[in-house]
Amino acid sequence: MADFKDLVSKYSKKQSTTLIDSIAVGLSMADEVSVDLGLLSDSGLLDEVLNALSIAVPFVIITVTEGSRVLLGRKTATAGMQDGGYRIVKSGVAMGAGAIVAGLGAGFLPAIPVSIGIRILMDKFRSQSLTGYRVDQRIKRLRALHEFSSAAQDHGIWQALPEGKVSAQ
Repeated sequence: MADFKDLVSKYSKKQSTTLIDSIAVGLSMADEVSVDLGLLSDSGLLDEVLNALSIAVPFVIITVTEGSRVLLGRKTATAGMQDGGYRIVKSGVAMGAGAIVAGLGAGFLPAIPVSIGIRILMDKFRSQSLTGYRVDQRIKRLRALHEFSSAAQDHGIWQALPEGKVSAQ
């Protein structure tokens, strides 16, 4: 069983993905804004290629980072797929919310905080739901351990030690 320090260090490392994803989404939105403002020439092909790339960049970064963690042995393949899937969904929802806000005429400046806020809310919801799941699992293990110890006392397994004396070894 891991001690408290190990758990804190493990879970504090997980939040680095939020920064990477936010940067990728920010770069994607910056590209969209520069095209919309006319900073890039409206040549047609370049516009189409940059538009497709700007949408794909966050998803490619997520795939590469999760895949490298699996290949380096930091995660199992199942955990990599689950985390990658969640990050892709989170980025897609955040980009969609930002696009809706920008499309409603509010512009790109309000779209950025909306996009980041959606990502934070999704992280908070996932964290709270997983905490509840972990607590439920721990309660089940404690109940099973309690039942085992009660059954062991009933069957005389603990009779090897004299009553009232507990060995420190």
